[in-house]
Amino acid sequence: MYLCETTKLKLTTDMKAYINNQAHQIIKGETILEFVRRIEREEIPTMCQDDRLENFGSCRVCSVEVAREKDGVTKTMASCHTPISEGLYIYPQTEKIKRLRKNIVELILTDYPSDKVFAEKGKAETPFQKTIAQIGIPNIRYPKGKTHLEIKKDTNHPYIKSDLSQCINCYRCVRACEEIQGEMILGMSGRGFATNIIKGFDTTFDLSACVSCGACVQTCPTEALTDKFETKTLIADEVIRTTCTYCGVGCQLEVSKINGEIKGIQAPETAEVNLGHTCLKGRFAFQFYNHPDRLKEPLIKKNGKFEEVTWEEAYNYVANKLKNIKTEFGADSIGGISSSRATNEENYLMQKMMRAAIGTNNIDGCARVCHAPTAFGMQQAFGTGAATNSINDLDQTDAIFLFGANPTEAHPVTGAKIKQLFMKGITSIVVDPVKTKLAQLAQYHLQLRPGTNVAILNMIAHYIIKENLVNQEFINLNTEQYNEFKNHVIDLDMNELEILTGVSKELVKKAAIAYAKANNAMEFHGLGVTEHYQGSKTVMLLSNLAMMTGNIGRKGVGLNPLRGQNNVQGAADMGVQPHQTAGYMDVNSSDVQAYFTEKYGVKMPLKEGLKIPEMIDGALHGTFKALWIMGEDTLMTDPNSNHIRKAFEKLDLLVVQELFMSATAEMADVVFPASSYFEKNGTFTNGERRVQRVNKVVNSIGNSKPDGQIVIDMMYKMGYKQPTGTKYVARKILEEIADVIPFMKGVTWDNLADNGLQWPVLEDGTDTKMLHLNGAFKRGKGKFHNFNFEESPELVEHREKYPFILTTARQLEHYNSGTMTRRTDNQTLSPMDYLEINPLDAGKKNISAGDRVKIFSDRGSVEIPVKLNYTVKPGVVRTTFHQPEVFINIITGDVGDKETMTPEYKVVAVDFEKILM
Repeated sequence: MYLCETTKLKLTTDMKAYINNQAHQIIKGETILEFVRRIEREEIPTMCQDDRLENFGSCRVCSVEVAREKDGVTKTMASCHTPISEGLYIYPQTEKIKRLRKNIVELILTDYPSDKVFAEKGKAETPFQKTIAQIGIPNIRYPKGKTHLEIKKDTNHPYIKSDLSQCINCYRCVRACEEIQGEMILGMSGRGFATNIIKGFDTTFDLSACVSCGACVQTCPTEALTDKFETKTLIADEVIRTTCTYCGVGCQLEVSKINGEIKGIQAPETAEVNLGHTCLKGRFAFQFYNHPDRLKEPLIKKNGKFEEVTWEEAYNYVANKLKNIKTEFGADSIGGISSSRATNEENYLMQKMMRAAIGTNNIDGCARVCHAPTAFGMQQAFGTGAATNSINDLDQTDAIFLFGANPTEAHPVTGAKIKQLFMKGITSIVVDPVKTKLAQLAQYHLQLRPGTNVAILNMIAHYIIKENLVNQEFINLNTEQYNEFKNHVIDLDMNELEILTGVSKELVKKAAIAYAKANNAMEFHGLGVTEHYQGSKTVMLLSNLAMMTGNIGRKGVGLNPLRGQNNVQGAADMGVQPHQTAGYMDVNSSDVQAYFTEKYGVKMPLKEGLKIPEMIDGALHGTFKALWIMGEDTLMTDPNSNHIRKAFEKLDLLVVQELFMSATAEMADVVFPASSYFEKNGTFTNGERRVQRVNKVVNSIGNSKPDGQIVIDMMYKMGYKQPTGTKYVARKILEEIADVIPFMKGVTWDNLADNGLQWPVLEDGTDTKMLHLNGAFKRGKGKFHNFNFEESPELVEHREKYPFILTTARQLEHYNSGTMTRRTDNQTLSPMDYLEINPLDAGKKNISAGDRVKIFSDRGSVEIPVKLNYTVKPGVVRTTFHQPEVFINIITGDVGDKETMTPEYKVVAVDFEKILM
């Protein structure tokens, strides 16, 4: 079963069953098929069975003869769904069973293309062809059924193809679509020989609601469903396992390579994170790696135009400029922005270069821009700013509280798991201003006004206390300052907060009671929590909910941030932040400064560094002179793009490491061509603290280099010798990381193996699946905090002139600024950003679907096409930020979380008007 892979089965030592009269110990919960496979490996053939799916038992190819010890009666049983039990005598290969299997295959082949029984020359066998070979090809005694040549092939979709003349009606694709992805796009129609698979309302893949995850393709045992890369049947020179470069789920991938090029990707079923599943980005969106747009040579801007230069010339140019700037203006006039797309090792080196080679704490990155309130808030409450539990704990939860996250779009594999549970009726609460797919399925959707997160959490806490549903024993034993929090929320006016949030207080009360009454409740949150003026406060209030109900320190509970980019967690762990070093140590502490002085061999900077907004302001004021950006399109992804553009224009030096000529790279003085994740070794850390290996698949494109190599080369040019040597070797850098960061102490390249380790990792290699076990918080006692709601300054200052609230989000097909996904067929699936407007608002402005509008704020305006959608509330508009043609961050603002400066992308005061053609 897909959602139960983590269930630990134990040998029942005193219970036995027999295979061909030989006794073997049974494992409780196994099927006969699993029992025989464990003992005899692959002796029983299958056709409709997939380990990731519920056992179905439709084809009967896996049938065996079974006799019971107590009565000796022999029966034929489907082994895939028959439980093993004590005293069974199993005979997998009797003559009767062989005849049965051959007859089943014979019936199927009456309706199957004769030229597809064997694999084509140069192609691998499909699972069905292997089954035929295993059973033996029978004589076809029956007349042909449907005329399979009349079935049209579907090749309209950019990734997925179907040739249903090869369909054997095993239902695996239908079940995968339902049980793994939860979309239920595929179905079965017709009767008898006319039975066939349909997509949606019997349309083509591209016109259906298919999300292109490829689960159906991976499970299909024939070539009825394939991908454009023919991954299923290609004979690869090499298959290399690595970790996906997209979101923070951290899916494992198996990459097939032929003649030095990537030809297809599958999801390994042994992967603990994704269990043989992935989304369309991980499985299909890899064509960017060798796209013609890739940067292949170092570039220096001369007389306003880029010219290709040698690495040596580029290095010397940058080193001389940095040395001169440091001499004239000081080290703190220089800063760096690191990348959550780069590996842990590369982020570690980047912050080390800034601190050890240049001498400043001016290092920042996406980890702070998007999720710093998570780290800060959870550190204040618990002592550690990372996910408390593992995603596999979904198996053991009774309730899911999803706040400000849309995982079916932004974290699709985790989103699919959550969706499965929602559909099965688990207690489900979604807090989101948009009626997302999961909100539509949830039992309770609290569709609040954007920016009122603190208010709605105070309401929830109020009702939990009023209904006497707190876990007082847990509170007394493990927490502090609860009474102050209780006294604060108990006196709040629910009528006032109902008006403020726009959510019925009765609905909030019902949701609060449902959450508090669950035996085990898991909280998940995303950027809809952190990218707010009160982001850190919201995280602390979410922590309060977990503590006041005792939903922390056990299986199936906890507070679990959904990290946006693939290595947001790792970048923060590695010290890509101006106030904390690698391992989250305070840069202001003299003990920490002494510790890193010893580790790095040079004196550490004493002054806390600048965050990105402070660097930008410094550049505009002339005090900040040089910026080095590794793998971030800051101009497109950070707010108030025109403000950033002006700052970049005033810099004495802008250096960018990139795969493509991004908007930020176009403004650079020097551009270094970097390598994609397919072209290097290293590690990523996913949202559940799991450190996983990234393994090199292909050689670097052109004359590009891994980011880590570029940084090491520059460290040497700046006079700092990296102790691991001049070559970027991930294994060696990881050894240094383990030596420097206490919670990584037991991590080695080898012991990460295929599925990685979740930090903290002890010296003996033991990892940690769950933090704060039984309320043993890192900070000692969990700390309650209380806050009043504060309206965002963005609305206080601008809402009279700009009455609508814009909130930005991601969509499934694209990733961040689209640098990679726009250079794949994902751009065909989703070629543009849209502004979603409630039809009631659109009607007042005479706007129809498909119209273009000018949307404007106090910072500027952009033009964008419209979609009408009731999923957004009146007064709220929503868009994505993937397409440079729109450049939506021109209109987003400078307001950010008060504690961390994380930009408030989710609340932007705007207005819009129809563009008359």
